Amino acid sequence: MAKKDRADQDNGSKLQWFFFVVIIPIVFAITLALIVFTLMGVNVFEQAEKYANKVPGLSQVVNTEAEEEQTREKDRLQAKIANNEAQIEELEGTVASKEAKIDELKQQIVKLEADLRTASEAGEEDKEKDQRVTELAVSFEEMKPEEAASIIESMNQSLAVQVLEKVTSEERGEILGKMDPESAAGIASLILDSSSE
Repeated sequence: MAKKDRADQDNGSKLQWFFFVVIIPIVFAITLALIVFTLMGVNVFEQAEKYANKVPGLSQVVNTEAEEEQTREKDRLQAKIANNEAQIEELEGTVASKEAKIDELKQQIVKLEADLRTASEAGEEDKEKDQRVTELAVSFEEMKPEEAASIIESMNQSLAVQVLEKVTSEERGEILGKMDPESAAGIASLILDSSSE
């Protein structure tokens, strides 16, 4: 048992000896070297990183500042790309809605142009019809009131009203006086209604 105690004591003293003789002086030397190099203006950690990157096994473990900067720059650029893509999608949506609005307005223009042509054609037809009615009214003014009255009684009432409106009031009175009283009254009331509009 005494041998065992002595062996444990020798092992403990060898460990203490190694700690005091090797470890503490190495730590002291490293600390002293760091202080001296720092006072000389050398960035020890940067240099250690540079040399560690040259060693094949350590280069994968040590992440340099440049690599970290590259990683940050890459992340920043990817975020910028994502932001730009979102803006592009938004602008494409705006363009699509504007194009739809333009198409709608073009359709309205086409419709309005067609309506204008139709109205223009209808206006020309109305002018021609109005001119024929005026010519007919002139013909009735040149006729004797009895002849004009018999022709107007046999005409469509709306056409008769249009013709009599173009005739002078004196001629109109003579023609209406020669007509059947019921027909004359109906036409006279239609003339009054159309002139009040």
